[in-house]
Formats: sequence, structure tokens, C-alpha cells
Amino acid sequence: MLGDEENRNFMRMSVNADAKIVVGSGEHEQVIDAVCLDLSATGTSLQIQQPLAEGEEVVIYVKSGGQVPALKALAEVVRSQRLDEGDYQVGCRITQML
Repeated sequence: MLGDEENRNFMRMSVNADAKIVVGSGEHEQVIDAVCLDLSATGTSLQIQQPLAEGEEVVIYVKSGGQVPALKALAEVVRSQRLDEGDYQVGCRITQML
């Protein structure tokens, strides 16, 4: 929706759902527990316990309720910011739905 306060092309939906972020692959694969804070058609914001590097490519899984399969997407980290309580808020741009 154009014209909102943040000049976004798509509305953000508050989600607050369990999620996982997969960084790397093969022997170097790391799975990070996360909370998906919000989600839009092109990106997501997640809360995790460690920083991620901007530009890093990750796979995101966001759990859904009931019988709906989890959202699975390839994404690029565009922001990683430390929060007051010590966790990190990571903003990711979705590049491909998987």
C-alpha cells in the first residue's frame, strides 16, 4: 500500500510466530531459532540471539498454525540490529519463495 508512513509498497503483518533461520549449507549449516515479528510480501523481521551479516543469504522457515505448511523462503539479510535486551532484530528481503 503506497503512501503509508514508511513509504512501503506492501503492508506489513504482525506475526509473532516461531521460526528458524538456516545459514550456510552442508557441514557448515547452522540452524538458528527465531521469532518472526512481522511479514510482508517482500520481507520479514525476525528476533534472534546472535547477529547476522548484512548481505548474508539465508533460508527462513516460519511456522503456521493448523494444517497450513510452514512458509519457506530464500532471503538476504539487509539489517541486523542489537536490541536493548541483548537479542538482535534481523530484517530480511525475501528473494525467492521455496
